[in-house]
Amino acid sequence: MRNWNNRAKEVSYLLNPAFCSRLLYNTIKTYTTESNRSFPFPLVYFILPLLLHRKTREAISSKSQFINWIRSNEPLLIGFAERTKSLVVITNEALEFLLQSGYVVFSASAELEIFPAIKSPSKTKFTEDNDIKECITKSEHVGKWFARTGKIETIYSSLGVRP
Repeated sequence: MRNWNNRAKEVSYLLNPAFCSRLLYNTIKTYTTESNRSFPFPLVYFILPLLLHRKTREAISSKSQFINWIRSNEPLLIGFAERTKSLVVITNEALEFLLQSGYVVFSASAELEIFPAIKSPSKTKFTEDNDIKECITKSEHVGKWFARTGKIETIYSSLGVRP
């Protein structure tokens, strides 16, 4: 992890590992509940770019299927690959936080699983901030999208990202 003293305060506040790991956790948990499968590791890097970009997050809807949503919101995905790349370090820090806290573990096939012995954190108990609540709610939508879309390759190509 990069030293916190070397980060801008805004970055430290908005992209701290605890908050970002909460978004990863919610997405992973929803995915595993919906699909009865472990969460594919390569998809973890799409969670934060979808949720932290305000206009993209606001457009996320549980009423539409992922592929249809992409077709309807193509302008929001301009630069998505670059956005994803810029958040790799933040995603890695959040994932490390989840792994160290024991909320998530790697399966034998290198996929992510929720550790069942630990109680899930409250979704909105500790915040009154509507943006934070929206991020948490939308993270569940992203988990459902990924679970229902199927193949990792379909999700990558739909988002215009090459592995």
